[in-house]
Amino acid sequence: MIRLLCLLAALLSASPALASSPVLYLDDRALLTELEGKGFAFEDLFGTPPGEGLGKLHDRSAAYRAIVSIISADVAELRAEMKAGGRTLYEVTDGNVGRVMDMRWLTTDAARLRLVGLVNRMDRKDFSDLRGEQGCGEVRLIYRLAYRFMAKGRTMASRMPFNLNAVYTVAPDPDGGCEGVAARWTPGLDEAVDAGWLTGGVLEGLRLKQLELNAQVVRFPSGQETEFGGQAAYLMRIFGIEGDTVTEKPLENTPDTETLASDETLKAELAAYVRENSAAIDVGVYDVPEKFLARKVVSYSTFGSVRLANRPFQPLFDAAAFADMSFDGMRLLKSPAALLARLENGSCQGCHQSGSTAGFHVIGKDDADSSPLNRIEVGISPHVAAELPRRAAWLGAMAEGREPDRFRQLSSAPPGAWSVGQVAYAPAKAGMSCLLPDEAAGFVSGWGCEAGLACTALASASAVAPKLGQCLLPADSPRMFSGHPCVTGEIATDEARPFNDRMTISPPFTAKAPTINRETYTCRPPKIGVPAGIAYRACTDRDRAFADFRPGKPAPREICGLAGGKAFDLCVATNDFDSCLGGAVVRGNRPTCSADDFCREDYMCQAFPADTPGLAKVKGKGFCSPTYFIFQMRIDNHPTPW
Repeated sequence: MIRLLCLLAALLSASPALASSPVLYLDDRALLTELEGKGFAFEDLFGTPPGEGLGKLHDRSAAYRAIVSIISADVAELRAEMKAGGRTLYEVTDGNVGRVMDMRWLTTDAARLRLVGLVNRMDRKDFSDLRGEQGCGEVRLIYRLAYRFMAKGRTMASRMPFNLNAVYTVAPDPDGGCEGVAARWTPGLDEAVDAGWLTGGVLEGLRLKQLELNAQVVRFPSGQETEFGGQAAYLMRIFGIEGDTVTEKPLENTPDTETLASDETLKAELAAYVRENSAAIDVGVYDVPEKFLARKVVSYSTFGSVRLANRPFQPLFDAAAFADMSFDGMRLLKSPAALLARLENGSCQGCHQSGSTAGFHVIGKDDADSSPLNRIEVGISPHVAAELPRRAAWLGAMAEGREPDRFRQLSSAPPGAWSVGQVAYAPAKAGMSCLLPDEAAGFVSGWGCEAGLACTALASASAVAPKLGQCLLPADSPRMFSGHPCVTGEIATDEARPFNDRMTISPPFTAKAPTINRETYTCRPPKIGVPAGIAYRACTDRDRAFADFRPGKPAPREICGLAGGKAFDLCVATNDFDSCLGGAVVRGNRPTCSADDFCREDYMCQAFPADTPGLAKVKGKGFCSPTYFIFQMRIDNHPTPW
């Protein structure tokens, strides 16, 4: 386990001291800002001057206008659908009503799409080879919506949960082919990974393939979703760009469920494809033909991993449809149910609502001058972190001229140690996903929980067979910690209108102290915005001083972070969070998190303000907050420039 964590730390760093490691992912703010000035700003995709705001980009680029028009039409259509389903949405509100993204954010000079991540995906060559495409995989540049403007004598600034991923095809090296390209991603011992190294090497000769959208467009607050603890909808699309022309491209391995459900012939053809390509699906490298694919989907949280809306295959097929198939010799699958689970996980919404952070896999780091109470500690999802060893092994094999291991793990899987033909998973930590016995029985290889934890069903949904399993403590464990779930739930699925899914929660199964205190744990309910509830203990003076965090010792499972309350709710309603948030939060125990220890589903790792007393003791640590407590992860209640 220690060896695995060391490998992860090396892969996440671009330090010259670790230059023998391949560069797989970069999120350094200063470096990415420098790249924006060297031809990799979002505006450069459209051939317009960078840094002047989305209003000017909208004026100057017909292609960008077309993209905004498509997104606006999608949001208007979803808004009308929700209104017909009894859920009216508002752009600006402070009540317990649904909120919709204000599309003016995409056409104001107060906002830009900022580069927040650079991802080496040479391993995507496996998919381009399937399609007969030339190239050596992909490089992905992740852009995130951010605003900055002056009002009330202050700078108003934040990021928002709206990502566009520019996917580039990598050209082969003229002399060394793809082996040469793979080798270039590992800098020499005397080379620094800086903008010059990137633009003069691995970023040369890129060709834009497509632009992928993942954006929160609707949010229902916890005051309206008292048992879910809040709910959100995310729009997903892919755009092709050729000059001023924009096309709507199919979503990879994501079926058009509505069309297929109404066309028995087409559905039978998809079933035949699955049968004929089961070995490729087992490995995780397959390409569902375009005629079956959707061009737009909406994914849903909370408890996204068990929502029917995020499982596009289930309305089409049950396990009986593939009951006569043989799974002999397969590496992952040994049952029809597991085959369907693999297909669901390979869809866009299935992947982004399982092993993700707030529906995203790359969020990126904050600018140095961003609000101290609106910052995140970890800018990637658990899935990305777990994937890095596999991607490193693939890249190493390609650079050495060996055949890479093409197997992909499930997006909910923990990190693994990769060797030829097999993967040894690390045990999943507290709050992480796990396979419950019925589901695990369908897979050849799986993973367990760390010692002292048990895979426990936390949520289930009608019309969805698998339940959400998380590695949890026994109800009466003396090792209980703040942030541990304290209620379970059953989701009543509305198959036609997933925004009307309804959840019923159980009485607390742990943390049963009647009131908040500093000695024992009480259960804070989902209605305050904490999905599945949280066990909670107030901070003591010792907790505030981080007294139990000692160098060389394992970090405690809970940390005295920040919590909300009535003052927080009042601050939210002002649409000027930066002016009042400092007086609206209190110190409260939360789960400890870091780049090695992620938060459970529907929570994310928030950073401490720089002026927190004793912060040096917990360097690199954060605290798990409910996703929508962090303003940059919600579309609503932001100050506006209009």
